Amino acid sequence: MSVTDKIGNEIEVGSYIIYSSVGTIGEVLDIKTDENGSWVLIAVDELTKLWYNTKYIELTDKKYVKTSTNDKDDKELSVDEIKEHLKHTVSSEMSSDAVGGG
Repeated sequence: MSVTDKIGNEIEVGSYIIYSSVGTIGEVLDIKTDENGSWVLIAVDELTKLWYNTKYIELTDKKYVKTSTNDKDDKELSVDEIKEHLKHTVSSEMSSDAVGGG
């Protein structure tokens, strides 16, 4: 089965693609076609696998795949740490220009 990306490059299992709308890059694990078009299943990381319609993706090079080289990036956060981070992020993004509802 032969499928192509949005600019006509042939995609094969093992190729690397980028979904340029958001910058997602991954390795092609599977390819399928159906009545809605052709699709590739990519591995974004060890846990995340996503199907993308080939008319929205482009071939790329493996060197652009983000790999973690920092132990801090690999640390799993607790629910409380995530809540604390979100609380600080949201409070720092709020401004006095906010308009109240009601």
